[in-house]
Amino acid sequence: MVISFALYSSQSACSELADLSVFNEHYPKAIYFRNVENSAANTSISYEKWAKRWSKLDGMVVKALDEEIPRRSEEAQKKFIQYKKDNPEKLMLLHFNGNARDPNFDLTAFYPEDWTYFVGTYSADVISENDSDITVRDASVFRTLDDIAIVPVDLKGNLDWKNAEQAKLTAVSGKNKLTVNRGLFNTKIKTYAKGRAYLAAHVSQPAIAPGSDQALWRYNFTNITPQGGMPIRLTHNLMEYLGSDKSLSNFDGVEFDVLADIRGLKHPSRKTPIDYNYDGKASKLDVDHQQKYSQGVHLFLSSLRSELGKDKLILADGNEANQQREFSVLNGIESETWPSHWDPQVEQWSSGINRHLFWKSRSYSPSLNYIKLGKVPNKQGAAQSPPENLRRLRMAGSLFTDTVIAPAYRPKGKGIDNWSELIGDEKNYTTWLGKPLTDIQYLKPEHDDIVEFDIESKEMNFNENADLFTFKKINDKEINIALKFKLSNPGDITVTAEVSSSSMGKQKAKGRVSYITITPIGDGEQKNMTWSDAAPFNSRFYFKNLKKGQNSLTLASDADLVQLTNLRIQYGVEIPYRIFENGVVIANPSRKQVKVSTSKFSSIQSTLKKRGLKAKNLTINAKDAVFLSFE
Repeated sequence: MVISFALYSSQSACSELADLSVFNEHYPKAIYFRNVENSAANTSISYEKWAKRWSKLDGMVVKALDEEIPRRSEEAQKKFIQYKKDNPEKLMLLHFNGNARDPNFDLTAFYPEDWTYFVGTYSADVISENDSDITVRDASVFRTLDDIAIVPVDLKGNLDWKNAEQAKLTAVSGKNKLTVNRGLFNTKIKTYAKGRAYLAAHVSQPAIAPGSDQALWRYNFTNITPQGGMPIRLTHNLMEYLGSDKSLSNFDGVEFDVLADIRGLKHPSRKTPIDYNYDGKASKLDVDHQQKYSQGVHLFLSSLRSELGKDKLILADGNEANQQREFSVLNGIESETWPSHWDPQVEQWSSGINRHLFWKSRSYSPSLNYIKLGKVPNKQGAAQSPPENLRRLRMAGSLFTDTVIAPAYRPKGKGIDNWSELIGDEKNYTTWLGKPLTDIQYLKPEHDDIVEFDIESKEMNFNENADLFTFKKINDKEINIALKFKLSNPGDITVTAEVSSSSMGKQKAKGRVSYITITPIGDGEQKNMTWSDAAPFNSRFYFKNLKKGQNSLTLASDADLVQLTNLRIQYGVEIPYRIFENGVVIANPSRKQVKVSTSKFSSIQSTLKKRGLKAKNLTINAKDAVFLSFE
């Protein structure tokens, strides 16, 4: 993972956080991800031995509660608390599942309707207290090993969720018979009259902990009431650990794993729809409630911020479009790999740069973002170690955006905290690059001819200023326009613009940002994005190997209005670089080898000479980066 710092922002770290080493101006920054947990949980390993092993980097992100992995609150938690006491300058973040939890963990803090359920079915016969076999109207809505709620139904047909019984489905027989293990999670086994029980399966994710068979139940953030509902109950539950004088009060904050901004009406595990308003049927009301999901997430995060105060960090996953955009509340994001979780070949380089620079400039102060640099997810099998060039390219991206690195695997036998890019010429981790002397800079291609383009859209309104394009949403549909142009030769292009946007109604009231994506026709792997809001943001969209002749890019956004200023399309790849006190980092995000002369760094050539870097010609392989140390 990589963590970012708002060093070039007017924001400054709060007094309680300012002494953390991740907020100083020396680079690179690195923290441990959850690799520290297993040894921390091992009672045969002393605290002293464990702490010495994991003392090199600037802190850690750890699982210290049992919401996902049982017994993390025991031996491991003790070591984490002591480590923070002994090392107050090192970051200690709680890693907490923001989507679902093991119901064995603090179940009494929630109501039965605080969980998400699939549309279920009704019983077809009497259910006595001794019955483990239940006849239902439609057993097809279930899967063996589902956790299910059995809900009493009153004479008017209303569902009595307050008195729901929890059970485990052990077998499905035919079209209408279930075998269940009843009265689980401290609920009472009841008798139900004929047709007076409603049965629904929990929306859940498989157990994560090794050896555990208990699925994690998904929260229902749409369950908002005048008193707050589920989001406020989750806040109160967490404050029992993170609050003043509580067990984790010396932690610096929390990172919410897989906390989505919105969830859909369906689930990939089955065709049965989700019953967001838990009334026992699929209807337009579920759509209405589903639209409240982001409101519930906002309520949860804002209430937690209010309770924790400004001196604690709150982060959440943020490297996908359906993940967090709560910039007014969150200090930053975790990127699970980079630029995107499902971008193993780093085709969406500019998405990652835009996303992290936007978070750096817009997040709640102080800004802190990190990237987990581990094995890369693989839809066809187990995660795989990335090629060395892509690892270096991702590290360069983190350094360009003031993002902290969380090394999470061992490339070619190297220690997890002993990568050459982390340690420089030393044997141990050191902030060898020193202070940054510039922000991210770009070497222009030798032939950066401007490409003429046309725009096709019914939603476009031209401003009299030719450099300003305004696009308005029509009929509540996503803004969708086409940029059309011809290339005299096949090659790469870079689209640049100052982007801004606005949204009406609830989104505007909550200060939510919008996304803007640009995608080459027929090449979804190169879909690149940026966030946008009312303030102009300099964005870049880089595309590779476009064909000779007619080409088209599709621009889409969920905003009500989008403005693009100084929109340009130019040939070639821009080579990004950044100068530090003790070295320079240069990246090549293209699919081809490039040659770079450091004499092109004309604006800072005198500085480079003073620091011992003579002009030199470099060859940088495709999708790679170089880390040069000054003499």
